[in-house]
Amino acid sequence: MARKDRLRENLNQGLMLCILGALLFTQACSSIAYVQLNDRLPAKAVALEGKKAFLSVEDERKNKDFAGRGVRREFENFSETLAYSVQIGAEPIVKLGLYDVASLVREAFRVRVENEGVEIVAERKAGQVDLVFALQEFSLDLVGRNWKVKVGYEVRLIKNGAVLAKQFANGEAERLKVMGTDQADAVVGDLFADVMNRVNVAKLFRDAGQ
Repeated sequence: MARKDRLRENLNQGLMLCILGALLFTQACSSIAYVQLNDRLPAKAVALEGKKAFLSVEDERKNKDFAGRGVRREFENFSETLAYSVQIGAEPIVKLGLYDVASLVREAFRVRVENEGVEIVAERKAGQVDLVFALQEFSLDLVGRNWKVKVGYEVRLIKNGAVLAKQFANGEAERLKVMGTDQADAVVGDLFADVMNRVNVAKLFRDAGQ
């Protein structure tokens, strides 16, 4: 009898382990992978305090997908949303939430403009300065075993419909994929911060005579 009880107990334990393994496998297959973008800005400046601008983002990407075909082959449920965190100077990192690409870029640009001292106004008005961030490239792909990311944009300062000054920047980077999306997080965050920090808002206002 004792032998039968032990056998039944072993069978039950084996069954439970099989069920647990199946649940973990199902969870892994159905989980959604996404990029954790950790942005970094210089310390707050005051050079443009007193300046006001209306801010907008124009998505001029030819391909609106953030994740390329290689990413989608590797991660069936890869999300087009990004978890966005930002650190300004030596301040603590602040988690701002999940964003689609256009919303994330707008938030990142807003943070930079306000970090320069510019006040962002809620409505566009005649005679007021418009800052337009035109996103031209933002993509992540997996080519072979390498994560590849590209970022490109043009920033325009407009007043009464006329472009008074503009700046542009772009870049690309890659990193070897080891496991999961950790290396994607790192290469996207590093390149994004580098290229975005090339925006010189103070020079944009000077060039525009504002």
